[in-house]
Amino acid sequence: MLSKFTLSAAALAATMFIATLPGGAQPASALSQLKAAAAGQSIVEKTHGWHRTCRKGFTDVHKHVRGVGRVTCKTRRCTTDGVGVKHCVWT
Repeated sequence: MLSKFTLSAAALAATMFIATLPGGAQPASALSQLKAAAAGQSIVEKTHGWHRTCRKGFTDVHKHVRGVGRVTCKTRRCTTDGVGVKHCVWT
């Protein structure tokens, strides 16, 4: 069975080995060329992230109203389906 000292020494040696490896970063000039080349070829679709239906957020249930911003949804309608599961809709 290995002792704590042996395990600590092995972990320290592995950390020192990894810390001394050369980095893989590119120089800034090559990075700027890549950014310029990929500027018009992005597959990421930019969205505003606003939703007009009530959704649960970190602190409350809210929706976004154009020109106003975030609005808290305070009323809800709850119905029970045929199986007995309760579904609530915030308005």
